[in-house]
Amino acid sequence: MGFSLHDGTQFTDAGTFFDNENSIASFTENNITLSMQAMLDGNSANAELNGGGEGFGVNGNGPSDHTQRIDNSNGIEAIVFSFNTSGILNTIDLSYIEESTNEAVLSFDGGGQFNLNTETALSGRDDFTINEAFRAGQLISLYISSEADLNENFALESIIVQIPENNAAILGMNFLILLFVSFRKFF
Repeated sequence: MGFSLHDGTQFTDAGTFFDNENSIASFTENNITLSMQAMLDGNSANAELNGGGEGFGVNGNGPSDHTQRIDNSNGIEAIVFSFNTSGILNTIDLSYIEESTNEAVLSFDGGGQFNLNTETALSGRDDFTINEAFRAGQLISLYISSEADLNENFALESIIVQIPENNAAILGMNFLILLFVSFRKFF
């Protein structure tokens, strides 16, 4: 299941929906809801989701901002997002990743953190294998590294997630397996 915001040249439906949103916005596709919010230095009041021909990013208040990218011209910009169901974030596709260190960071609240740069990208490109599980509502942050050179930037293109067909069925099966194992111990 993929949420594409930008296809390399223009917006997709999701990108058009999120463009110019300055509060939490949600987009649903195939019963999976992606909620996103733009942040500047940890505050959403001075930032909005924004995109265009160059990509999808954050428009942070202030001079010299790369409005269609996530940058550090006026502070640390971030996109914070979550899903309405549990799953696995398989890959994330960015653009304008050019540094071998200290460029982008993907961080799961209470979970893993991934440094995204040319050294960690697939084939040295802008796409990254993540394979990190997330819970429904768990906050996931994509931001410019605090160690990045001034005016460094990148853009978000897509997020690919794997959602189990039926989370309740998986939980039920796990319960039955535990019950069976417990039952075997007594008989």
